[in-house]
Amino acid sequence: MANIVFCFPPIVSTINSSLRLARELKLRGHQITYLGIADCKPVICANGFEFVSIYEEWFPKGCFGSAYMKSQPSTVDDYSEDRNNSLRFNNFLDYLIAGGDDELNSVTRELNPDLIIVSTSLSDSVIWALFFHKLRLKVIYVFDVLGGCNNTVPPIHTELISDGSLWSSVKTILAWHIHKIKKIRHERHLVSNGLDLISSKKLKMLSEYCGYSIKDIDFWTDMPGFQLKLPELVLFPKRFDFPGVKKTGRYYAEASIDLDREQASFPWEKVIESQPIVYAALGTLPLLAKSDYENFFRIVIDASLKWPAWNWVLSIGNNLTVDDFESVPANVIIVNRAPQLELLKKASLMITHGGPNSVKECIFFGVPMIVFPLWFDQPGNVARVTYHGLGLKGDFKTITAKALQDLIEEVTVNPEFRERTKAMQKYFIETEQAKPSLQLIERFISQPNIPPFLN
Repeated sequence: MANIVFCFPPIVSTINSSLRLARELKLRGHQITYLGIADCKPVICANGFEFVSIYEEWFPKGCFGSAYMKSQPSTVDDYSEDRNNSLRFNNFLDYLIAGGDDELNSVTRELNPDLIIVSTSLSDSVIWALFFHKLRLKVIYVFDVLGGCNNTVPPIHTELISDGSLWSSVKTILAWHIHKIKKIRHERHLVSNGLDLISSKKLKMLSEYCGYSIKDIDFWTDMPGFQLKLPELVLFPKRFDFPGVKKTGRYYAEASIDLDREQASFPWEKVIESQPIVYAALGTLPLLAKSDYENFFRIVIDASLKWPAWNWVLSIGNNLTVDDFESVPANVIIVNRAPQLELLKKASLMITHGGPNSVKECIFFGVPMIVFPLWFDQPGNVARVTYHGLGLKGDFKTITAKALQDLIEEVTVNPEFRERTKAMQKYFIETEQAKPSLQLIERFISQPNIPPFLN
């Protein structure tokens, strides 16, 4: 059996997306180890996997929370902190280029991996891929989002729908041109203000040090970081993507939903079993100001007054406290963390930010959605949700209680939303049972050398 290493960032949702795959590979007899910075450890160890920490001197416990890995500042007031983070990260890159990769070399030699699976969720993924290439190790990318498929579908951060029509194709091409222009301007802005984590210039130095051709690096991807020319395993069934999507070396698999992952405790005694459950959650990353989240959940509470017999579960995250909400109706349950999988088994509707895990899990359990995209891939996710008729889109900035009630009314009264969701659910379950990711990964391992693209 093989030694397989997962190299993932300390993002709970991203780690969660890998757990089912890691468990299935472990059940087949493979040795599974996660490799990353110290902030990854709690989630990974809580789910029963071995974890090896690297570069703790540079990335001590708690550093991710202080935004070492932020790609851009949110306000002018953040510039000082972000400059310090950027400077520290670039000093780390200079340290690696000067021979500081010895620690990584030593760890990987001890692990002796047959395959390394690198997440593409943060801009630093290209660094680890480059240094694993330098060690002549087999590396593949794993995508827990639907980005990285240049030109054949719109950039993942747009809400454009790609239906295969000529006009859709024209809009897609135009969107990619705009994306490239914005990306150039954004990088220039970051560099000129000392805010860049990995500039094109620094990446060229890294690729030269690692012996990787700069021509084989994708600078224009819609993912957070640049990408090497590696096989790509996408943890989404292909049917959920837009028609016509294609990219050489890209392999769609199952949703890879870990039904055994650690779940939060919950006051189930407050739920009325005979009544529908509406579940509202906006993910685990604090992307907005506390007041924005508080205002949104207050709107949900106000909207709930139209259906006083229903169960309303609000998972408010760690940015708020339950005490922030006073005079809450008895049928509204507010928690910081909710057992999402268990709730979706019973829910009739989810109000969500459209994160990839939440979207996949709603489909897997046959739950229609109202999606309020906040950033990155969420606009692209909601475009696919609406294209397939699995739910509706809401506007986070302008939503009112009345507008939310109208969206809820439309999704819950119109049976087509549940019928289409059930049809996609059937496909997801069939793909989940087939487990194509396992065959693909074992195929990668069995190859004497992984070429850039397998046929």
